[in-house]
Amino acid sequence: MNHHLEVIPLGGVGEFGMNCTALASGDDMIVIDVGVMFPGNDPLGVDVIAPDISFLRENRDRLRAIFLTHGHEDHIGGVSYLINEIPLPIYASKLTLGLLSGQLKEHGLYSSVELHTFLPRRPIVVGNFTVEPIHITHSIPDTYSLAVHTPAGTIIWTGDFKFDQTPIDGRLSDVSRLSELGDRGVLALLCDSTNCEFASLAASEHSLYEPLANIFQKAQRKIIVACFASSLHRVQIMLDLASRYGRKAVPVGRSMIANIHAGLELGYLRATPELLVHAGEARQLSPRETLILSTGSQGEPMSALSRLAVNEFKNISVDPGDVVILSARVIPGNEKLIANVTNHLCRRGAEVYDSSFFPVHVSGHGYSDDIRLMINLTRPRYFIPVHGEYRQLRVNAALAHQQRIPADNIRIIENGDLLRLSPTGCDVPLKVTSGRRFMDEGEGIPEEVHEMVLRDRRFLSEDGFVVVIMRMGRGTGELLGDPELISRGFVVMENSESLAGAARAELSNIVAESSVEEKQDEELFKEILRKRLKRFLRKETGKRPMIIPVVLEI
Repeated sequence: MNHHLEVIPLGGVGEFGMNCTALASGDDMIVIDVGVMFPGNDPLGVDVIAPDISFLRENRDRLRAIFLTHGHEDHIGGVSYLINEIPLPIYASKLTLGLLSGQLKEHGLYSSVELHTFLPRRPIVVGNFTVEPIHITHSIPDTYSLAVHTPAGTIIWTGDFKFDQTPIDGRLSDVSRLSELGDRGVLALLCDSTNCEFASLAASEHSLYEPLANIFQKAQRKIIVACFASSLHRVQIMLDLASRYGRKAVPVGRSMIANIHAGLELGYLRATPELLVHAGEARQLSPRETLILSTGSQGEPMSALSRLAVNEFKNISVDPGDVVILSARVIPGNEKLIANVTNHLCRRGAEVYDSSFFPVHVSGHGYSDDIRLMINLTRPRYFIPVHGEYRQLRVNAALAHQQRIPADNIRIIENGDLLRLSPTGCDVPLKVTSGRRFMDEGEGIPEEVHEMVLRDRRFLSEDGFVVVIMRMGRGTGELLGDPELISRGFVVMENSESLAGAARAELSNIVAESSVEEKQDEELFKEILRKRLKRFLRKETGKRPMIIPVVLEI
């Protein structure tokens, strides 16, 4: 019997964030990670972007479980949006489940979800799949690659990884198990591509202690550090330095507070009770003894750092001489947001350190030599680059070829591709539905924003709208008086009399040219008004405002 395994990425391949992949074998299907991404410069009222789960809805009878590699939002942030529709058991590490629990409680799902803590090298049997967690180092503790054993063979899903030789928690990557699997035979390696363009090995998280200590030692006023709230290794470094230099740590931002609480409760962070201070008590501290741990390293408009930058944060201000450390990588697309926040901080007299010019951040993703080591340990038959933009996927594919993997055994896939793997072949026979869901946060589960609503929001934000008020004779359809035009975000009609006059004349022509039957059908007549006036205004101005007709029968 010719067994095969299907790999279907629904997010996170050819892009950063929103990681979500389905694996199918026979009648069974599992999901690896369900993440989100955050809107960039043009949010249009959207809070988060999650993977389109149409394919999973179509195959809900085959779905057996969700496996999570680690606790970053781009890997677990979309779980609630999936299990609200398709309840599934979730398998993850202790810390990952601890971080996920807050999200589930917030959305009212915690009591109805089946959660299972997995352990390294302890296989979990789910249908045709036997999933074995393998500990790997990253920028957050309790991170795992997954060895997925199937009738077609074993694949290794690296997840986010690097080979950190001096990890903050002392737990090294399990290279011996990866090598053992390589000896037994690995069908395919699906490998993180994020930093494949950088030579050498990724720097250890521990290497940040010295440069950050130099900043702490010189700082005479408040220190504000922005990093990803789930990067608990980075948070631990800051807590250690606060203790060493006589500062109190003040967490700000909802996710920073929640994740520090979870990290301490679960034993993944170390800090004495007196080291941490509530934001409401921050004013009682002198600037010299204050460390602010903040969310907002990507310049998110409503984050704690963005509010601090414009002096809109209660009890805490940014003052001349304060030090701000942006200890995170710049996610592509967020450059403008981060620049805006940096400029506001500089206007307030702060000294800003970021990774462009100062050694205040190391990546949690492996460089080219980390990837080479992963390939050499596992020695896969097929190599599939994942997690990265298309450029990184291509570079990672070339890197694998340099490691003597035949070109025919390297396959670049994108979201929606159905990759079919077997001991005798590797192909993409079809594509499935994939894309993005735009979510508005609110009470309970966030609501999905329809694409048509987003289109209307974009038109309104770019070209504005025009309200057309028409007074017409009941039954006769005659125009009674001049049409009234009210414009917002388009042009000021009062100051554009020639355009307003021409628009009114066009509306009068539309009324004259429309039949009595058309005018008696209110919805049809409004659509005629919309189309004709939009065409006219686009010809006159080059813009496409939303047209809102109001017909008053008198």
